Amino acid sequence: MKPIRRIRDEEGIPVSPARVLRAYAERCFPMADQRDGQIFWIRPAERAVIICEDFHIPRSLQKLRKKNKFRFTTDVAFRAVVESCADRRETWICRDIEDLFGQLHGLGFAHSVEAWDPSGKLVGGVYGLSIGGVFAGESMFHLEPGASKLCIVALVEHLTNLGYGTLDCQQQTPHMQRFGARMISDENYSALLSSQAAPLEWHAKTFPTD
Repeated sequence: MKPIRRIRDEEGIPVSPARVLRAYAERCFPMADQRDGQIFWIRPAERAVIICEDFHIPRSLQKLRKKNKFRFTTDVAFRAVVESCADRRETWICRDIEDLFGQLHGLGFAHSVEAWDPSGKLVGGVYGLSIGGVFAGESMFHLEPGASKLCIVALVEHLTNLGYGTLDCQQQTPHMQRFGARMISDENYSALLSSQAAPLEWHAKTFPTD
């Protein structure tokens, strides 16, 4: 049997899936400086969130969506999505984070949305972690223009259908702002987590293309 590799953060403290879940509940998330780096923890004074009922799809993205260029699924290629998100010159997704999220996926807490082209190639994706009725989006990637943005659309629609209230974007970006992301304080985020603490089930599905 292959021995279990013990993951530790930069302070030498063991990091398990359970510790990651506790950290997210305490408004912290893991990062690293490089692919082979060690985990450190971030708790921002402010963060960007999308309230699902306020989600906005930009007009240009609506036009792309109507072309039905991609097929969308969830939890079909979780590890491939994480690997693709990490496959860039500068990345905060170290191998330990990739390993931990793979374990969290196996436990039913971490999930992905995938975009596939007509040939069956994975061309976009997003992944994150469920914290009650809040979904913490971690990272996304695309190999075709618009694929990752449409994954966000599919993700938020899926979250809404399941009863989730919020997509935690962590950091504000122009793309997220166009979707309706707004900054809230750590205090308000704490209240949001408390109000949406009930765990929700995640149902894997293939998304409609219309």
